[in-house]
Amino acid sequence: MPTEGDPVVALVGRSNVGKSSLINALVHRKLARAGATPGTTRLLNVYRLRLAIAPPGTARRLMLIDLPGYGYARGSAATTRSFDRLMQAFFGQAGGNAAVMPAGVLLVVDARHPGLANDRAACAWLTDQGHPLVVVATKIDRVSRAGRSRATRQHEDALGAPVWPVSAKTGEGLDKLWTEITKWLRRRASLTASPTP
Repeated sequence: MPTEGDPVVALVGRSNVGKSSLINALVHRKLARAGATPGTTRLLNVYRLRLAIAPPGTARRLMLIDLPGYGYARGSAATTRSFDRLMQAFFGQAGGNAAVMPAGVLLVVDARHPGLANDRAACAWLTDQGHPLVVVATKIDRVSRAGRSRATRQHEDALGAPVWPVSAKTGEGLDKLWTEITKWLRRRASLTASPTP
């Protein structure tokens, strides 16, 4: 793991949920590449960004860390255990090392599929970790205008958390997401600037 002290935003979600597209939409360029087959990524993908505009007193750099997608478990139960170990190692290291402690976590879900068991389990586990968390429902452009509010409510009911609909294709919701990331950066800067007791 990089340990330079840059703020970290971690992305967690099922395979094929649109994390790579979300990263590309957030940075306005094709930075992340999706695998040809869902469930093949086994490593952390680290994207170090230099921010054109940063809140006063905060870092000008940010690391987006995309964890391998869950939900496909290709091969065997050993694959699922491997994913679980990677998640625990990442968040365990993050919790024990201030240099890589996430400023926040984006749990990425598919707007078209509310209430999936593995999304509920991931949300519950991440909530227990105590890191700032935002649930992002991608591919909202593929849901009819009439069905968007209903789909968002169904996600919120299933996950017990607010859900922010976004579209990497149209840009819907990305400004709001950047606003929240900026809040995380300010909060992290204030925590690192505070003297330790």
